[in-house]
Amino acid sequence: MHNVLIIGLGQIGMGYDLELDSEAFVLTHARAFGTHSSFQLVGGVDLLQQRCELFGKHYDCYSSTDLVAALRQTAPDIVVIASPTRQHGAVLRAVLEQSKPRLILCEKPLSFEIEEAQSMVAACKAHDCLLFVNYMRRSEPGALEVKRRLLKGLIATPIKGVAWYSKGLFNNGSHFFNLLELWLGSMKEFKIIESGRMWDGLDPEPDVQVIFERGTVNFLAAREECFSHHEIELVAQNGRLRYEQGGGKIVWQAAVADPTVDGYTVLSSAGETIQSEGFRSQWHVTNQLAACLEGQHADVCSGAAALQTLESLVAIRDKL
Repeated sequence: MHNVLIIGLGQIGMGYDLELDSEAFVLTHARAFGTHSSFQLVGGVDLLQQRCELFGKHYDCYSSTDLVAALRQTAPDIVVIASPTRQHGAVLRAVLEQSKPRLILCEKPLSFEIEEAQSMVAACKAHDCLLFVNYMRRSEPGALEVKRRLLKGLIATPIKGVAWYSKGLFNNGSHFFNLLELWLGSMKEFKIIESGRMWDGLDPEPDVQVIFERGTVNFLAAREECFSHHEIELVAQNGRLRYEQGGGKIVWQAAVADPTVDGYTVLSSAGETIQSEGFRSQWHVTNQLAACLEGQHADVCSGAAALQTLESLVAIRDKL
């Protein structure tokens, strides 16, 4: 069993599912590692004492506002970095200086800057520490089934699509960019449609056309203050895929002969629901990490793959 320390006890660290049914929802690192048989949750760190107390009470384990003390006290095998993005680099360096973890899982994006992200990847390699980034959708069974169908030609390429995101290109948009890299391959080129605004004064929200290896997708920014909107529609040569509710619902509509008009082809009205566990997505990341630690193949985003995503996003940002 691997000992896990979580650094950052905000929403993704602990908060999202604290009051939700534990059978139906696994949306945080705390619940995922706290319920997986391969891991032992040994501690949590946060700058806010109130969060530490809540974590300690709910998960019955060590908590502290002092990172160095927590690392020494718990001697973790696995460290989760769920602090704000601006702190990722400094926290990762402190972790590697003060402890010897076998694996680090960092929240997305690795950084807002390429140079820092590159140094994070290099530091983990130098310390013989595996680095993964929490783009959880690419570990979820429904998303992996879409990937399988694309690679098998069951969803015929080239693709044309639309991806809606809100709350910043780096913060939330990167989830869907990274997922589309999994499905459609690397970005080849892009074109800014509209520069858009800055979310929270830091994260751009452009409308941008991205040409991947196996298709073209227009990323469009919605307004988070109105409502969260995270959906993908892919129009293939033989049907349409709808990835809705942030991945909670996935529907494939095959192209079929029109039942009423000869000579026309339409989308199947019933459609096929692809089984998705979007509301347990964090558990699947944890399960894939367990497989990795046992020497098995793991569908989880590596530091190198996350760096590729970041390089594409920075290229877009630099053209705004």
